[in-house]
Amino acid sequence: MAEAAPRPVLVERTAPIAVVTINRPEKYNAINAEVVDALENALTELEGDRAVRAIVLTGAGRAFAAGADIAFYAGADRASFDAFTQRCNALCDRVARCAVPVVAAVNGLALGGGFELVLSCDVVVAADGASFGLPEVALGLLPGWGGTQRLTWHVGPNRAKWLVMSGERLDVEAAEAAGIVTHRCARDELAVRAAAVATTLAGQAPLAVAAIREAVTAAVPAAAQASAGAGFRLERAKLSALFESADGREGIAAFVHKRPPRFGGR
Repeated sequence: MAEAAPRPVLVERTAPIAVVTINRPEKYNAINAEVVDALENALTELEGDRAVRAIVLTGAGRAFAAGADIAFYAGADRASFDAFTQRCNALCDRVARCAVPVVAAVNGLALGGGFELVLSCDVVVAADGASFGLPEVALGLLPGWGGTQRLTWHVGPNRAKWLVMSGERLDVEAAEAAGIVTHRCARDELAVRAAAVATTLAGQAPLAVAAIREAVTAAVPAAAQASAGAGFRLERAKLSALFESADGREGIAAFVHKRPPRFGGR
């Protein structure tokens, strides 16, 4: 009998916390439709469990998540690409609006959609050697899961424009200095440190924690609207148009075939 395929997302509960792990280590936890399905199901299940008062979100192996699975982009038409983008926007919203605090435990690369998931979390614990970035410009695209919006809330418009337009990566020290990373630790201490942070949050009064999260989110007026807001809608429209542009198709093809892109501005 054929061996069952590994589950794309693993869930481990040790009340009062749960650890959710993206489980495609051979693909650096690249996010595809199966991962989105599994994350949505995990969040639904955990939000219904009153014993769970905080969630740790992490990745298996050497990465948190290296972004979207570009192999899907290469074979997608605009309708399926747009539908996937909408689903990933909704997933980031689910994380940001989860019924309990979500702690990102970043063990390595958090790029593209992986970084956008991190930016949706309440608290970020990162191991030494972790790195963060939105490299979509190298594909002739832009971050389309809320990255242009949430990164700007964290670091301000000028620094966000530089990071997104250049595709520059932030190491853990720079991400901490920018206010993205809240806790740093050695790589072999990450699971314990993230669990300790989540346990601290889980030990507070649940109604007070929920009220604090809502009040702090309200400090950024657009944050309350999330993917329904004007900035998010503009981001998705621009991404959709770039996906169909000649440069977008060239950037995706170049990535898949492991060659430098030849952009023509069309």
